[in-house]
Amino acid sequence: MASKRPLPPMTHGDVEDIVTDLEKALDNQRDWFKNFQAMLVCRSEPDSQDLQKNGYRRGPFARWFKKGANPHLRDRADFAAALDALREQHEMAQGLAKTVCNGADINSKQYHMLVESSDRFTQSVRTLHAEARMLLSDTDPLTGVATRFAMIPRLEQERERSMRSEDPCSVCMMDLDRFKSVNDTYGHRAGDMVLQETTRFVLKHLRHYDQVYRYGGEEFVLMLPDTPPGRAKHVLDRLRRSLKRHGTRLDDETVLHVGASFGIAVLQPDVSVRAAIDRADQALYAAKSAGRNRVHIWEEDVAPGKGRDQIVARTKTAARG
Repeated sequence: MASKRPLPPMTHGDVEDIVTDLEKALDNQRDWFKNFQAMLVCRSEPDSQDLQKNGYRRGPFARWFKKGANPHLRDRADFAAALDALREQHEMAQGLAKTVCNGADINSKQYHMLVESSDRFTQSVRTLHAEARMLLSDTDPLTGVATRFAMIPRLEQERERSMRSEDPCSVCMMDLDRFKSVNDTYGHRAGDMVLQETTRFVLKHLRHYDQVYRYGGEEFVLMLPDTPPGRAKHVLDRLRRSLKRHGTRLDDETVLHVGASFGIAVLQPDVSVRAAIDRADQALYAAKSAGRNRVHIWEEDVAPGKGRDQIVARTKTAARG
């Protein structure tokens, strides 16, 4: 969906609801247009909603758009365009409905404009539906965040935006500490619950335009736009402390407190996205080696007497929570 930023984080259920609602919108549009055309041909009495100013607002799509759609989506230009097309379609239909009520002849130009506006609305909704289905295929069904296969293109997009705006973007690796012991002690059902609750908690405590990707197993990649590494460290330090206190309640009421370690790198013009992820992974490894439940920043430093091809990784350590 066209936007300056990737889609905001949404659960798998959110995206499924969007797909279903857009399919309903297409069905409703098809039924409405068929009935409206029958009214024009038969010169029968128009529906009262078609005669009222802004009557489209009481239709199912407009009501869903205003109240039921994901709040982040309502702010997006492509969703607003679909509603604008619906409004335009209603205005055309209203004019023709009034013509029928007045017993006057239908203007062919008006009718063709109605068909065109209806086509624009249908195409807008079909585009949204196709992109929502694509998003659904890129979503991890367990945690509801994007998969690693969707990650690289979105990070590339943010890297290019960061280069244009000169606003730094931090990419972070997150790994749950001693997660294997959760599966070994409590079973994989408990492990899944920890992953789901951890993801929910992280999304709740990040900005709506930050991105979270499941990299694999208990590893996640976080993208923090407009955030230099130092600021990212502050954010993630606060997050890891809160996460450790939060806990996950299992089916038997047992509460598990699972911490996390983080590694941070910055997206740079002269460094590939994959290299940035590798740097964040190196910083994560350093955080794990230093005792876990820590945040490390990857930095490059040229050691005295060595060339640029012998750059070594240096990390800053955040205090244990």
